[in-house]
Amino acid sequence: MGFFDTLSETLTSTGKAVGSKTKEAAETAKLSLQISQEEARLKKAYEALGEAYFKNHENDMPEQYAVYAVDIRESAARLDSLMKDRQILKNQKRCSSCGAWMPNEDRFCGKCGAENEILVRETEAGEVKPEETKETETTEANRKEGNPSEAMEEEDGMAEAEEAEAAERAE
Repeated sequence: MGFFDTLSETLTSTGKAVGSKTKEAAETAKLSLQISQEEARLKKAYEALGEAYFKNHENDMPEQYAVYAVDIRESAARLDSLMKDRQILKNQKRCSSCGAWMPNEDRFCGKCGAENEILVRETEAGEVKPEETKETETTEANRKEGNPSEAMEEEDGMAEAEEAEAAERAE
């Protein structure tokens, strides 16, 4: 029985050591996570302080911080330019009232409700979009000239195009 007793004691002590190491590793991981979270919170506080200081002292920045102020202004200008380029590609404009991005075709801002000018753009095929187009004028002219069938065909074509554009925007 001595062999089995020794084996049992060895397995028990090994199991306790592994359990202790596992507990230690779990506690270390927990502390590491807490440290990372606190470092992120501290970094966020420093950033907020720096942003508040910059906004309050942008025009009277001490010389020792002027380099950072120049970098901030240049980066903000590049960011604004890049965002405008992206929104132009997405056929969007800024609301004239609140500055929110909105589709070129929308007359009213979805954020503040302010009325905006509808921007017309030319497609690669040379077509003019959206609603306020030459097609609308042509349809009205046909209606006035007594060509109701042509006016109806044009309206049907415009309705199909508008539905296709709405489907594209929804995607």
